[in-house]
Amino acid sequence: MERPLALSSFATQSRVQHALTVVGGLALCLVVYFGTVAAVFGSLEALATESSITEQRVGGAVAAVAVWTYFGLAFVRGYGGPVLNLVYPIAIVVVAPFVARWALFGPDVSGLVSRFVGLVLIEPLATTLLVVLPGVAAFLAVLTVWSTSIAEERRREWERRHLSAAFYDAFVAEEYE
Repeated sequence: MERPLALSSFATQSRVQHALTVVGGLALCLVVYFGTVAAVFGSLEALATESSITEQRVGGAVAAVAVWTYFGLAFVRGYGGPVLNLVYPIAIVVVAPFVARWALFGPDVSGLVSRFVGLVLIEPLATTLLVVLPGVAAFLAVLTVWSTSIAEERRREWERRHLSAAFYDAFVAEEYE
């Protein structure tokens, strides 16, 4: 079974380069997340419990902007994947801080359960949106600046160089016909 076209990586990178792009985004997320919390709240201990929602949102929003900007720049350079650069940041900014907090401070199952009491998913969804939306805005800003500053012929050359032939034929070639 083949991988869907949308989940293919850019054609000009090796598997190692692709993996390093993802690992770089993950490392950036964790450094910025914990660094922001330490700088704003004075200590990483502010994240010790799952009830530290404000701290998680502040660290997560700043980390999301950094990660989405990183993947926006990776997209421009032809690293990651044309669609994967949208998928990776979401997965990284939503899952990585949670796993890292539990690895650093240990599981807080009772705190996690308390977040789902009442209107079951409202608070976790609100936190996810507050973390993801600033990052998406940063990603769109990077791509907007890039696409408005590049000439049409250079954009076409970029597409032919970085997109796999199958992806190009399926999603881009019809634009030029």
